Amino acid sequence: MSTLGKPTLHYLNDSASHRVLWALEELGVEYNLVLHQRIKGRSPPELFKTHPLGKSPQLVLATGRVLIESSNVIKYLLDTYDTEGKFRGDGVRNDAIREDELSDLVSSSMNGIMGTGVIFLALAHASPFFARPIMNGIWKGLRSAFFDAEVEKFLSYLDDQLKGQEFLMGALPGRPDFLLTFVYDNFEQRKLIKTPSNYPLVQEWSKRCKARPAWQRSMEKGNGYDCSTLGF
Repeated sequence: MSTLGKPTLHYLNDSASHRVLWALEELGVEYNLVLHQRIKGRSPPELFKTHPLGKSPQLVLATGRVLIESSNVIKYLLDTYDTEGKFRGDGVRNDAIREDELSDLVSSSMNGIMGTGVIFLALAHASPFFARPIMNGIWKGLRSAFFDAEVEKFLSYLDDQLKGQEFLMGALPGRPDFLLTFVYDNFEQRKLIKTPSNYPLVQEWSKRCKARPAWQRSMEKGNGYDCSTLGF
């Protein structure tokens, strides 16, 4: 740390930045934390001062370089601070290819499906009362025709990937685990999983993540974390 300096995490409440905060705690990194609150569900102006996209998480390195996108930020943290490879898997089943594959699955494919659900819920919530039945009807049709089957496909796959191990990368959480928490919590807390009990290993995985001391510390430092709100 003395040669790198402390990075600074710009953390937006109830957002994907929580998984980066958890990763920092797991890795035991010394860091600065700047807490930001949403304004009407959106990023505050302060986040645009450090990066033109105003996204969170933002990890500002001691050099002044600003890193964005959760998968990229977590990869940097593991590459930089996990010098013993504790969170990178055993190199056999849980190797670098698996890490990249599952990380991309979560941050691209699953995140896209999650975003669809969140957008429709937000639209229904924001619609005038007379239009809500129409929006809810469209959303119900979309779930029946497409959404629920896609969620089931992904969660069934992850349930299979967790067989015989506690986390997606083995005995300790790795990049796919850090990334999945936000996506799964959105599915679960917004009631976007038709039958959660169909995925017992994923449910146990989620409980295991949240029981870790590093997760508990991240909850305290981030002032809680709730994905059930309709803000983005």
